[in-house]
Parts: sequence; C-alpha cells; structure tokens
Amino acid sequence: MSRVLTQHLATTLKQPVIVDNRPGAGGQIAAAYVKQQPADGHTLFYGDIGPFAMNAALYPKLSYDTLKDFAPLTRLLTSSLILVVPANSPFKTLDDLIKAAKSAKDDKSLMYGSFGIGSQPHIWVEMLKRETKGKFQHVAYKGAAPAVQDLMGGHIDMMLDVTANSMPYVLEGKLRALAVVGSEKRLEKLPQVQTLSELGYPALNIPGWTGVVVRAGTPTDIMTQLHTAVAQAVQSDEIKRRFGDLGVVPAPQSSVDFARYIQTETERWGSVIRGAGVVLE
Repeated sequence: MSRVLTQHLATTLKQPVIVDNRPGAGGQIAAAYVKQQPADGHTLFYGDIGPFAMNAALYPKLSYDTLKDFAPLTRLLTSSLILVVPANSPFKTLDDLIKAAKSAKDDKSLMYGSFGIGSQPHIWVEMLKRETKGKFQHVAYKGAAPAVQDLMGGHIDMMLDVTANSMPYVLEGKLRALAVVGSEKRLEKLPQVQTLSELGYPALNIPGWTGVVVRAGTPTDIMTQLHTAVAQAVQSDEIKRRFGDLGVVPAPQSSVDFARYIQTETERWGSVIRGAGVVLE
C-alpha cells in the first residue's frame, strides 16, 4: 500500500519519495527513527492502529507519545477483517460459535489464533470475550501464514484475519467466513457473509486503519501541502481498484479530526488491553 501511495506522491510533489521499511517492536523502531528526524516534512511515518493507538497500553515503557512527539497528518484508510473457522468446523454461524464459547468448560475454551500478541485480531477477540462472556484462549503465531495453516488444519478453532490473507481460502472452500468485521457493507467478493452490525454486534464492528504523521513542530504550510498530496493519493482510482474488493476504503481526515480519532482509539483499545492484562516488553 505504501508503495502505491508513494508513486502518486512523487508525481504530486515533483520529487522522489522513498519507502524505508523499519519493522520491529510493534512499530517502535520506525517511530524512534522518525522522532529523531528534522521537523521539515521530509520524513513521514506511515503506520496503523498498533503504533498509533494500541502501543500506549501494550508497552509500559513506550519510547514515544503519538500526540506529543508527532503531528497527525491524516488517517488514510479503514479496512475490514473477517472472522474465519475451518471449512469443516461445526460452527456454521457466529451465534453457533458464541453459544459454544459461553457453554464451554474452563478447560475446553475455544482456541483462537492471531499473528502476534497485542495485534488487533488478538485484542479484538478479547473484546468479544468481554462482550459475550465466552471462553476463548489465545494462541499467538509469528505471522498470519502459520496461523492460517493451523486453522485450516483444525489445530485452532477460529481466527480474525486481514481480509486479503484469508479471503482466497474462503473462496476456495478451505475456510468458512462467519462475519465481516469493520465494515458497514458486505464485501463484494463475499456477499453472503454478514457484517457484525447485521449480526447484532455493532459495538464490535471496528475497522483496522492506517494513517500518516510527521514530526511535531512541522510548519503548518508544509503540513497543509502534505495533507493535500496524501489525501489525493489515497483516493486515487488505482487504490480503489486494487484494494476496494478487499474491504479497504479511503478515509482521509483533517489533521484535527485525525488527532481526535487517535485519542478515541487509544482510549477504546487501551481499556480492553488493560482489562485483559496484555503487556509487552
């Protein structure tokens, strides 16, 4: 996604735009790098819900403060996820799954996978647990691919996954989708799968999202120029064509609205993370 965006930015800004991947520590490595750069608008931090909203509760010694060290530029995209089970699972519907989780004995909790401790799929199921009083046990994997493989093999019962990862297996009949999470509309390629709002859980129908920030102190005129360029890029026909059928929706905001959104999301996810006792070092 970032590479598609930089192609458009390079054209609009009339200068090269380079993607510098700095993974690790839940986005802290990237954040620390951007925090050290000059506040001149030449270094943008493109991240998601993790480093911008969830890390504040996950890491007791977080090396940055999103709203103090950075100036929110704009939210870029919202994205849906899908709740999937093995194709031969006894759970045909979301209600089937929740009823089984609520009636399960403590040593028979439903096993759910995620692509890492503290990831959105992990914390979302903790939110589902709190909402339904069901019994769910987390199994963390190093990435989505091994989690999906174990799911298809029947080693775990369920998983909330990024649509792009699991949709091909759903279409091939290797997984069954029980719900679309984070969208008010059904996915074009999975029109038979209901959204969480349709299923009666609107409070859990929370999308993933990405956004862009710059160093705090970046001049207003530079931020205005960057905001215009980024917002135009994310609403390009190419973005809509390549990612629309995966439930990815352009959702730019003003800098002020994005700052408020980060604050709201930080409070929302922080409450669940602290309630679940999830802490990372």
